[in-house]
Formats: sequence, C-alpha cells, structure tokens
Amino acid sequence: MEGKIGLFANTFDDYQGSIVREVEAAAHEVGLAVEVFDSEYTAAKQAQNLVRFVYGSTEMRRCALVLPESDAIQEGDLSSDPTLQVAQKLLRQGVGWITLNHGREEIIAFARDNFPDVPAALVAVDNKEFGRIQARQLRTLLPKGGTALYVLGNALDSACRNRHLGLKQGLEGSGIAIEEVDGRWNAEVAEAIVYKWISSPIRRKSPLHAVVGQNDHMALAARRALTRAAEELARLELARIPALGGDGLPEHGQRWVDQKRLTATVRATLPGRPAVELLARHWRDRAPLAPVTRLGVVSYPPLADLSPANAN
Repeated sequence: MEGKIGLFANTFDDYQGSIVREVEAAAHEVGLAVEVFDSEYTAAKQAQNLVRFVYGSTEMRRCALVLPESDAIQEGDLSSDPTLQVAQKLLRQGVGWITLNHGREEIIAFARDNFPDVPAALVAVDNKEFGRIQARQLRTLLPKGGTALYVLGNALDSACRNRHLGLKQGLEGSGIAIEEVDGRWNAEVAEAIVYKWISSPIRRKSPLHAVVGQNDHMALAARRALTRAAEELARLELARIPALGGDGLPEHGQRWVDQKRLTATVRATLPGRPAVELLARHWRDRAPLAPVTRLGVVSYPPLADLSPANAN
C-alpha cells in the first residue's frame, strides 16, 4: 500500500516513545512508510515540523499523526485556535490529520466538514474515565475520606484537564479533599515541587493520606519526595501512604506496582496502533473513518485487589 505517515511526538519521552515504536511497527505491518519528527516539547517546533511535512513526499498519500502540544487553549472562536491553524495548512494540501492521545473534538469536526475528502480523526485515551478510575482507587483506599495531593501535568494540555475533571467528578461526596501542585509532566519537577509542598511551614504537620500523579513517572517522583520528607521531618507515615499513577506501561507503571513502589496505576491503551490500522483500512478498503475513537482504560491492579490504607 502506498502512503506515508508523519508522526509528531516527543521522541525522548518514555510514554510518547512507546507510541512511536507502536506506530512504526504497525505501519510496517500494513506497508506504510513512516517519518518521525521530534517536537522537542514545544508547540512551535511541532508546528515547524508539520509545515516541513506538507512539502515533502508529495507523490504519495500522506497523513499526520499528531500528539499535540499545549492544545487546551479553548477560549475564543475556534478559528483562532493555533492547532487548527496548523492543521488547515496540511488539510488544504490534501494531507490527513489524526490527533493522538488527546485533543479537541471541535477541530476534527471542522476538518471533516470543510475537507471531507481528507482523513481527519481523533484517536484518544478516554482521559475523563482515566481520572474517574483514579477517583475510584482513592475511594477504595480512603473509605473514611482524607487529603490527597494531586500532581498535575500541564494545564495547557487537554489530557491534563480532562483527567483532572474526571477525578473531581469521581470524588464528589467522598470526603476526600484534593490539594494540587504542577508537575509539568516531568519527574524532576514533580519531585521538587512535592517536597517543597510537604515541607513548607504551613503543611509540614498537616495530615496527608495519599498522593496521585497524572502519570506514573510523576507519581514515583512524588513517592521519592515523601520518602525523603518522612526522614527529614520525622514523619515516618509519609513513606507509607498510597501513591497512585497513570498510563500503566508494562515496563514502567505496571512494573512499579508489581514492585510495590506504586500502589496502583491506570492502564491505558496506546493510540498508535489503532490509529494506523484505522487509517490503513480507510485508504485500502475505503472503510469509514470514525471522527472520534476513545480507547479504554482500566485500574491496575483491579479495584477489588486494593485495600483501605492503614493511614486512614
């Protein structure tokens, strides 16, 4: 099958790197070429790479698979959205646009309405359900309520916002209070900010019953910060409180749960292979391309295997 995929991701990120490998393997199986562009964690670099892709390999069908940077700026008219502005440059040249992992459904609807002959879709983790699962994990661990520290990714990222929304919805009426810090999807940042939070004069004696990271790396970093604080503040209970993560890759989150370094994670289906297979069927068989595909998430371990925390 003739066709080329441009994949736009942060290639040195463990989670997105797993998506890169999945896309490359799936594309090889269906006979599609792949070119990977490193976004270097900036929307500007990603936009530059997308424009480069528009003007390359014009002799074959092409589609961009994009893990968007800073895509949650939703104020104002849709036409002013920077992601849509870049997407239109590709769509006008007949280049498809598939958003991976998270993104605005409105952009896909606009693309399909205005460029009906060009593939456009969103293949995403169900990030609201992701947050709801973390809420159910907390409810199981803290049946009497308590205080949990929530380590956010990036407020300009729709994955962060939707996971946050799902968690808040899932905790309504639970008696669990949430404190929040910004970990920027970065383990080093998360470890530093959690330690600063727990060791601040106004919080060093405040009760804390759990810590929740929007991904596994930040959750593990928070665990390290609490272990350090337990010794330095003479609060040994901090080293024993539950630590919950998310994404649940076998080599990271699932392994850390098995090793008892994390209490639980949320196992998410990676979007790379499903997106490639949907695109291949669309190109090869003219199969309809669904505008939005939400990928399932589950608790790891199952909720039935979690027990109330001793600290509660």
